Amino acid sequence: MLSLLMLAAVLVWTIASARRQTWQEALLRATVLSAAAAVLFTESVSLSHNLTRSAVVAGWIVFIGAGFFWFWQQVPVSKMTPASGRSWLNVLYGVAVGAIVAVVAFTALRSAPNSWDAMAYHLPRILYWVQARSVEFFPTSYFNQISLQPGAEYLMLQTYLLSGGDHFVNLVQAFAFGTSIVAVSALAGVLGLDGAGQVVAALVAGTLPSAILQASGAKNDTLLGLWLVCALYFAARWARDRANASLLFVGISVGLALFTKATAYLFLPPLLAGVFVAATSKSSWKRWASLGGASLLGALLLNRPQYWRNFELSGSVLGYDSAHGDGLFRWRNESLGWKPTISNLLRNVSDQLGARSERWNQGVYQTVNGVHALLGIDPQDPSATWRWSTYGPPKNTNHEADANNRWQFMLILLGIGFALFQFRRHQSARWLLYGASLVLSFLAFCFYLKWQPFSARLFLPLFVAGCPLAAFAIRSMRSRLVEALISLLLVSNARLALFQNWTRPLQGEHSILHQPRDLQYFNDMTQWNNRDSYLQSVTLVAQSGCSRIGIDASINQLEYPFEALVLERAPDARFTHVGVTNRSERYRGANDIEPCLVWCPDCAGIQEKSATYEQQRAILISKFVVFLRPALR
Repeated sequence: MLSLLMLAAVLVWTIASARRQTWQEALLRATVLSAAAAVLFTESVSLSHNLTRSAVVAGWIVFIGAGFFWFWQQVPVSKMTPASGRSWLNVLYGVAVGAIVAVVAFTALRSAPNSWDAMAYHLPRILYWVQARSVEFFPTSYFNQISLQPGAEYLMLQTYLLSGGDHFVNLVQAFAFGTSIVAVSALAGVLGLDGAGQVVAALVAGTLPSAILQASGAKNDTLLGLWLVCALYFAARWARDRANASLLFVGISVGLALFTKATAYLFLPPLLAGVFVAATSKSSWKRWASLGGASLLGALLLNRPQYWRNFELSGSVLGYDSAHGDGLFRWRNESLGWKPTISNLLRNVSDQLGARSERWNQGVYQTVNGVHALLGIDPQDPSATWRWSTYGPPKNTNHEADANNRWQFMLILLGIGFALFQFRRHQSARWLLYGASLVLSFLAFCFYLKWQPFSARLFLPLFVAGCPLAAFAIRSMRSRLVEALISLLLVSNARLALFQNWTRPLQGEHSILHQPRDLQYFNDMTQWNNRDSYLQSVTLVAQSGCSRIGIDASINQLEYPFEALVLERAPDARFTHVGVTNRSERYRGANDIEPCLVWCPDCAGIQEKSATYEQQRAILISKFVVFLRPALR
């Protein structure tokens, strides 16, 4: 199976690097190198519109060959391996984490990608890249498909091209989940935890409910968590050991993080500064300049092409500040100041405290509203709240968009408390500095971005980075019994996320073990109750004989289920966006396809659409409309 080329590349480079490093660092270096190679190769072959399956296969074979060459050039050296802490309890922890990762990987492999965002832009952008044999921008009514950071999609694109479909795209997140657990353990070690503490850190990371839920899907927060912790690990290694190779990997990891999700711009600066100060006994302006320079070079190396494309389109290297470029659903706060920051802090914290008890949830909600009242702040302030959303009591869900990590959150807070106690006793300030950096990253998020009902998932990378601090808290209790009880609680709390994921469940009547894969695409779209409209549209299009399909997604952007199912029945089908009225229309080329029909979801009854396609026959499918050209009537 050609998709195994990617895993083979990571394995070969891990083995090659392991001759001079511990296996944990070797794996992290191999993963970072492989991802960077995928990004650079994708951008390179796109320039000549040669982004094809054969080119990708050739690229990975060359990369694997380079790994073998590097292996033979390396001279094995003796190295200090961190203490393993192989007590029977730590072995149980390891088995539990391994079992969780295995179940997540199985779920990812068994399930179709189906999160709302994946259907709207993560997967459609891959489909259009494959069609164009390039990652150049294309006409679209939904700027997220072209402007948002494409790092996760570049990796999913590799699996799509190598396997000929979306069957393995979820494995990118699953792999990131497993590798981030290793990265957390390694970071805990370089920050001072012993072998047993590193195992506990891995357990804390492996039982994060939101990570388990997201890791079997096609979002990108789990991947960002990996790059974030890799950057912190290599920064701490460089601060402690002054190895230039570590500085190189800091830069690449930072570049990958910024290339994956824009929240990295808020999380990384405080965390990098905090871990650098925490891990070194002394610093100088030259060392700070080296860290900043490596981060900047890494960012430019991997992000420059996307920066330029965004700048040409919008005048900003990060693109428009809203999905449609009209400011209607703007991500950032309308005004920046202490009031929206405090309001967002309180609401985001409360989202992490949701429990099964409605009494508890109502108590949290009333407390937050009470603090708002004392400070003279409106908890529903529209300038700091996602449009058309209302702040309410926290929830305890098994959905990847709003699941919380309340136990890990409390452990991180406890870790900050222990760090403060340790500092006041004139001991090391290392953990206090690291805890402060986590708090500053959280505050940066609250200062800049609006509160959303689904903000909880956006904090996943920060939780992954906070797992070493949570492990520090557990180990500071100095009781193996307490440690075992907390670990049991974390594993038990992960059970529902593992088996009863609301969009990819392993249990229940909608289990992915029994549900047909074609129907799994709609598992995160049940609120619209329009699955039959998609299926009927696919049947109509397949029977029409038209293979040049226009999609008007100006009203409903959830286009991927339609595209995926059409391709199953008509593999030669090609898609293009029509009805585009924004600046991305400039990317329509002279050789673009002329559609013989237009699929327009949720366009029924909209006169503007009827007027646009007035020369075509309209076939209504509930709220969907298929406009047929005269030759197909």
